[in-house]
Amino acid sequence: MVNLTTVEPSHDESLKAPIKNHRIAWDDIDRKLIERPSFSFRLQLILGFLLLFFLSMAIIIGSMAGIRRIQNKLHFVQATERFLFEIEQARRWEKNYFLYGTNLTDAAESASNAKILLSQNLKSYRKIARLQAEEIVKNLDNYRNLLNDLTLFDRKSPSGGLAKKNEIEIELRKKGSAMIEIAASLARNEEDSMNDLLNLIQRIPIYALAVYLFLLTYIIYFLSQRFMKRLNSLVNSTQRIASGGFSPIIPIHKTRDEFTTVSVAINKMMEELDSRQTAMVESHKLKAIGTLTAGVAHELNNPINNIMLTAYSLLEEYEELSKKDMLEMINDLIKEADRSRSIVRNLLDFARESESVSELLNLGELVGETLKLASNQIRVSDVKVAIAVQPNLPQIRGDKQKLKQVFLNIILNAVDAVEKHGEIKIDVEKADSHGFLAVQILDNGCGIADHILPYIFDPFFTDKKPGKGSGLGLSVSHGIVNIHGGRIHVESEQGKYTRFTVLLPTVEMPADISRA
Repeated sequence: MVNLTTVEPSHDESLKAPIKNHRIAWDDIDRKLIERPSFSFRLQLILGFLLLFFLSMAIIIGSMAGIRRIQNKLHFVQATERFLFEIEQARRWEKNYFLYGTNLTDAAESASNAKILLSQNLKSYRKIARLQAEEIVKNLDNYRNLLNDLTLFDRKSPSGGLAKKNEIEIELRKKGSAMIEIAASLARNEEDSMNDLLNLIQRIPIYALAVYLFLLTYIIYFLSQRFMKRLNSLVNSTQRIASGGFSPIIPIHKTRDEFTTVSVAINKMMEELDSRQTAMVESHKLKAIGTLTAGVAHELNNPINNIMLTAYSLLEEYEELSKKDMLEMINDLIKEADRSRSIVRNLLDFARESESVSELLNLGELVGETLKLASNQIRVSDVKVAIAVQPNLPQIRGDKQKLKQVFLNIILNAVDAVEKHGEIKIDVEKADSHGFLAVQILDNGCGIADHILPYIFDPFFTDKKPGKGSGLGLSVSHGIVNIHGGRIHVESEQGKYTRFTVLLPTVEMPADISRA
């Protein structure tokens, strides 16, 4: 016996939309994934390490060039110091000559040595400071010439020509001071430059470490972000597959890498899973139809027998019946025919292949229609079913036929679980979780063993006798509920009861629309 509470129907039949799970061009998506330009993680790692390698090479080459410059400058400073030593030595001998009249030859020899040193390093001088180098050469030549003049003058008039000597002395001091000043200035400049280079070379390792740290941080961040983003995308795809969604991974990057191959493989897997899921749903639907057909056949016997008896009576007693009796018998025929047609229509509505649509549904009405669909099986099994629907429930959105299949699977399992005169109680109400409706189907049947309970939603798992079940009903139901954004769970105690709870998200409608 089936008791149905009164539920206000929803007349908002116009809000229907196709479910966005139509078949997608898998091959086209895979082609777009594969045809993108390649930029693999291997290539990215190679480029990153090459960048670090070339940076290291640049630092090494720069350091070597700096050290080479320091060596050249050091050589120049040392040569300049030797040059200054010879000039200063010549100046000392020069002073001795003017004070004591000795060491003039020594002064000339020191000046000649300075000339030799200057000639050996003249290229370096000219490279560093061409004008100063030419001025040193000119002053040195003049200085040597003055010494030579002084030597000749001393030989010709050893005791006279004091004025001439004073004139030569002034010129010698002037040229000597100019050479020393210019050479010393060049040496100081080169020493300062060399110190600057040394300071720079000392700072290069610190700068290099800072640059390396920045580049390594950037490379690690860049690669890890790309890697983790792609990895998270694949993880999300696998989670979507686990929840029953088989939409393919679409190209979101302009390049392809190692993850592209994985994405293509996952797309092929999802395509195969989608195909097999569809086959599983249809297979179990056919099994459910077979189960219902047995009840329908039993239920059709009564109206068909009544039709046959009434028709034979009408045929045999046609001439003897009054017009009123004939009309009464014809009405009986029509009534029984409508009853038969209603039974068959319910079965055909469930079995008919139709395009999947998402529409606003009254969950209480949906469960009531499903219960009517199974009513023949319930009567044959002599099971009592009571349904209670909480009033003023919000609507849900979903595929009517697939949700009917979910509730039909659970109800038929409950009918199989209870013995004759058993009871099934169905409650449709707001769930404890906000934004969800709950359908609880409780039976007082044999229950489910604790060691079996964790596996009841696995495909092809069944505890029924061979030939009595395919093990697909609850697995298919679980997938359908997940696709609708809901949850399904079960509580059971062996030998006492089993309670299935299906949670489905609600659709909150604005007040002005719901009253329209």
